[in-house]
Amino acid sequence: MAVVVDEAVSAQAIVDALDAVKLPYVERIEPFDLYRGARLPSGKKSLAILVLMQDTERTLTDADIDSAMSILLGALRDRFGATLRD
Repeated sequence: MAVVVDEAVSAQAIVDALDAVKLPYVERIEPFDLYRGARLPSGKKSLAILVLMQDTERTLTDADIDSAMSILLGALRDRFGATLRD
């Protein structure tokens, strides 16, 4: 997932907010890329985040993954005003 947030929002704050959601099959959340540039509004940056999901008892469906990503994005939207990067 790549989200656009204010420049002042730290990667750790984003990871902490996602960890706080406590989805049962999210195994790891880790930032892996930071983008700043002309394609973003002034004062914004894009942070790409690895969200590793795994359930050891069943195969996750597309609906499971889509729902989890929606919940995680909602948490970032509510806390930081984050949007998905186009």
